Amino acid sequence: MDLDSHYLNLHRTALQRIYKEGFESDSNLDNPHDNRRGLTLLLRPSREVKKNIREFLSAVENDHPGHYLYPDTDLHVTVMPIISCYEGFEISSGVWQKYFSVIEKAIKGVKRVELFFQGVMFSPSCIMIKGFPLNEQLEIFRDNLRGHFGDTDLEQSLDKRYKLVTAHSTVVRFKKPIVHMDKMLELMDKYKDRVFGRTVFDHVDFVFNDWYQREEHVRILKRFEFED
Repeated sequence: MDLDSHYLNLHRTALQRIYKEGFESDSNLDNPHDNRRGLTLLLRPSREVKKNIREFLSAVENDHPGHYLYPDTDLHVTVMPIISCYEGFEISSGVWQKYFSVIEKAIKGVKRVELFFQGVMFSPSCIMIKGFPLNEQLEIFRDNLRGHFGDTDLEQSLDKRYKLVTAHSTVVRFKKPIVHMDKMLELMDKYKDRVFGRTVFDHVDFVFNDWYQREEHVRILKRFEFED
């Protein structure tokens, strides 16, 4: 897939929706009773990438204060939402091992994932950093996961919402309407090709998480190593 074109199409589609209906805000961002939970395989960008993302987020906060900016601890790239978050989801420790076994099979032979982060894009409710795989390992791992989970009767929601092909990182969620749309578009244009850096990932974390991957709600169930 031409991921650059795919990102551009997603961005343009989001803009069309934004111009017609406005930005979507997330009512659960400040909801202390939000108990949506799930299971995710994710990657954490390097310190350098996070530092560069922080520069962009500072610019957003300066021009458009009051929105939800992801802290460094919560920045991530989703490899696969094994179970997409829903209200009241729980999992017993006795079931974890079954998921571990499937993931261990899927990661066998998969080498380190390399991602290059460059540019920003809209969705109707958030801003994302675009990530581009520098090798085929992420795609291989995802396909392996689909195949191995498809052979089980474990609860899972792989590709239920859409087939995951991107490597983006959500960094801003809107909490209210954008007052100065012209300034927001100017900022997005400034950073549309900004290089945020490259990360080589030697492991992937399997976590129990909330919708936003907030550190206080994330529990690492197991860390899986990629092959050298």
